[in-house]
Amino acid sequence: MSWSEFYIIVSGLITLVLLIIAFPWLRSKNHAKQDSLSNTQIVKQRLVELEREVQEGLISEHDKRQAVDELKLALVDESAFESHKTGNAKLPLAIGGVLALVCGIVVYAQVNQVGRVAKAQQAIDALPELSQQLASGNANNLTQEDIASLALAIRQRLREEPQDDTGWMYFGRLMLSIGQEVQAIEAIDKAVSLSPSNSANRITLAQALMTTGDVNNLERAQSILLGLLQDTPQNDNLALMMAVVSAQLGDLDNTRRFYQQVEGKLPSDSDMAQRLSARIKELEGNSSEMVLLQTAGTVQKQPSVNNDGNAIETGFDVTVSLSKEADANAPKAGFLIVFAQDANSDNKMPAAVVKLPIEDFPISVSLTTDNAMMPQFTLATLSEVVITARLSKDGNVAVSEGEWQGSTEATVVANELSSLSVIINKEL
Repeated sequence: MSWSEFYIIVSGLITLVLLIIAFPWLRSKNHAKQDSLSNTQIVKQRLVELEREVQEGLISEHDKRQAVDELKLALVDESAFESHKTGNAKLPLAIGGVLALVCGIVVYAQVNQVGRVAKAQQAIDALPELSQQLASGNANNLTQEDIASLALAIRQRLREEPQDDTGWMYFGRLMLSIGQEVQAIEAIDKAVSLSPSNSANRITLAQALMTTGDVNNLERAQSILLGLLQDTPQNDNLALMMAVVSAQLGDLDNTRRFYQQVEGKLPSDSDMAQRLSARIKELEGNSSEMVLLQTAGTVQKQPSVNNDGNAIETGFDVTVSLSKEADANAPKAGFLIVFAQDANSDNKMPAAVVKLPIEDFPISVSLTTDNAMMPQFTLATLSEVVITARLSKDGNVAVSEGEWQGSTEATVVANELSSLSVIINKEL
């Protein structure tokens, strides 16, 4: 709806209200005129009858004059009454009309969405520029206001054109850039269903699924990549993605197969190459252990122990405290989430997570291999990590407005619980 159409509709509604208010008054005025005409005709008819009665001798001339005087007095009194009654009705009607109009304006001002409509129009006007920035990979430069405007504009566009696969893809990328993986996957899924032959959309869907770290999503991403590789088996980018997702799933055969395809094309000092090589060796070692277990039946892997005979874990004893600003402004209810992420990779899936109700600070938390989200991706598989402590209102690892966090980097030492401190000092 355009602004001109909106103003026309509002003007029509105001006119209708004014007509409804004025209608009883106009109708009453017309009735008064009709009554006045009817009374005048009755008086004239009575004068004719009196003249006829005098001629027939039914009444005297004196009686006639007396009757005529009485009729004139009655007509004058009735006209004065109607004039007085009509004059007094204008003020109440005028006051009622003004009150009704004021009430209507106040109610409309309270419930209208003009501000939001204007904001939506501004977002739609800014859509081309923001979309170009998102498409060029500069989503990190978008402010929270830009992201909100872009999301609003894309949703408005998708409401008008629900079959626009490009719009759904833009929306999915936007949600992915702010950590909303579930909404991102749903939007990209929609784009893929609208344009199943678009391989770029399917690649983006696989990437989104890989960021979640969920086993079911990883298996789905692997299936999508296998389908793409059947069409373009020499695509090294797809082969590398396939090796990474297979390594996360612990699929030794596919990890080895697709890593061999890209191994010679990666730089010798590539962190990705080193990680995949280490992962393949780890999977090969696990495979050998499984063979020994199956053949011997009695060989079991024993955990490392210290001199006291206690099992040694790999991880950290984390002491979490608050800065003065965080102590004053951070949420007092919710959850404390402490998690570790790989510092040498773009993979943001936590290798270990601990979630506790918010209590008094400082507080100590043990973050070890036992807190892994996936058995094949633990602290023991990493060398450098980023330890983050976050005060969350909803207990979700994804970032929400109003939450606070602090981070620090640390080195993982095998079979050792290292001590470190994290100060929560940053509002998100």
